Amino acid sequence: MSFKPAVFMVLALGFTSGATLAAESSVGPSQRLDAAIAATPSTEPASDAKALRDFYKSRGGLPVWSEARTAAMVAEMQAVATAEGLNPATYVPGAADSELQRDLLVSAALLRFGRDLAIGAVQPDRAFGGFGQDSRGQFDGARFLRDLAEGKTLRDLAASAVPQFIGYARLKQALEQTRAIARAGGWPQLPDGPKLVPGDSDDRIPTLRKRLVISGDLSPTLADGREFDAALVDAVRRFQGRHGLDPDGTVGARTFANLNVTAEARIRQIAANLERWRWMTRQPGRHHVAVNIPAAMLDVVEDGAVALSMRVVVGDVKHPTPSMNTSMSSLVLNPPWSVPASIANKEILPKLRRDPNYLATSNLKIIEYPEDSPEAAGDGIDWNAIGKKFPYRLRQPPGPDNALGRLKFNLKDSDDIYMHDTPNRKAFARSYRALSHGCVRLERPVDLAELMLGDHWKGRLDADIAAKRSTRTMKLERTVPVYLMYLTAWVDDEGTPHFRDDIYGHDRRLSPALERARQPLLRTAARSADRKL
Repeated sequence: MSFKPAVFMVLALGFTSGATLAAESSVGPSQRLDAAIAATPSTEPASDAKALRDFYKSRGGLPVWSEARTAAMVAEMQAVATAEGLNPATYVPGAADSELQRDLLVSAALLRFGRDLAIGAVQPDRAFGGFGQDSRGQFDGARFLRDLAEGKTLRDLAASAVPQFIGYARLKQALEQTRAIARAGGWPQLPDGPKLVPGDSDDRIPTLRKRLVISGDLSPTLADGREFDAALVDAVRRFQGRHGLDPDGTVGARTFANLNVTAEARIRQIAANLERWRWMTRQPGRHHVAVNIPAAMLDVVEDGAVALSMRVVVGDVKHPTPSMNTSMSSLVLNPPWSVPASIANKEILPKLRRDPNYLATSNLKIIEYPEDSPEAAGDGIDWNAIGKKFPYRLRQPPGPDNALGRLKFNLKDSDDIYMHDTPNRKAFARSYRALSHGCVRLERPVDLAELMLGDHWKGRLDADIAAKRSTRTMKLERTVPVYLMYLTAWVDDEGTPHFRDDIYGHDRRLSPALERARQPLLRTAARSADRKL
């Protein structure tokens, strides 16, 4: 649709009175456009205003979107948004009082849609399991609009905007599968009652069977029966394995709780994790280390394939491991452990008040004193006379009981968070491994170190550490990106969805933030533009 400039400006800004028409002569087209843009609803006013201004000035300030094109794009936005775990109603332009304002509202909805797909609908705050607000990627809104105006399809642009990771694509498929389950009525809730164990005969077992059939853990041919037989044991173990539970084949409290999480809740959980994928850098590096904190697992990726995988121990609820986009370029062999002040204040000082010999029995030294002196072990210090703040710095020399074990991997700008070995190997056999003070303990630190140091060290590092007890820092073969990620839902190579407990509450905070971000921008803006003039 084309307009003569003078007529267009009258229509666009909704002038209806003589006084308003008189004011028009003193206001230039650029000012009118700026006023209309300023009155256009936006989730990110500064970036959206610039994108709109650049786009419309390149188009001579004229409307771009015909009614037919608008209807088609809105329908496409809704379809794509649904598939990507976004709210389709978010991208419906609000009512307008003029042709220009209608066009601006369409463009604003398109900007919001493209940005949400490309870099997420909310800021990647660490409280949501993101890497921090400054880690968010860039979205070129003006280019997005220009590509559309020049004939590119919205669906094609959307496909190029979303993350191209296989993990994201698989999770989208799981979202649709779970939605289909929810549309069909979901899965039944298992009634309260005592623990169910193999060999039981119980009125709840038919419900358990139906629940596991719907989620794909039990064959539909085995849907009937009151007996907790071998086939049902296998199905329960399968369910437990993909939910991070002890695969003991019994339905105890944690398994019961996970069975009764509704399909709708799983949909919200998947949507939250799709958002975290949208926060991710699009170039993670051919070689990188990825730690999934809720799963307590580490993968080393080499040229798109997992070269090494291991269990890890992550921070407990009181000392959460932060989500982080960092890197490592060196490791320390036989590292000493400098005790953080928080641990000295909250944990070691109370122990010393109960047992003055705790430093000696734990091989901890006060570094303000000579290492071999009695004072270094705390001799002669009245710990009950000390206030809440531990007044010394503590260090644990290298050795078999050192909290860092034989190896420590330094992480850049990590606020004393690092990956390390540990003398406590029992924790790796547990399904729940959120047990540390925030650092990441490694199940196979030597294997990781040899891989990071290069082929020259393969099969040699363990003996070298044992032979040379001194502390040494070694540079890695290359600087390696490291991602400490918070993913409570993902899909494995076999297409099986996995879920983990929201150990730090990041899902619980992200879901309402997403709901707030998904609210449509429906207010009419043309009259606001009129008032500004």
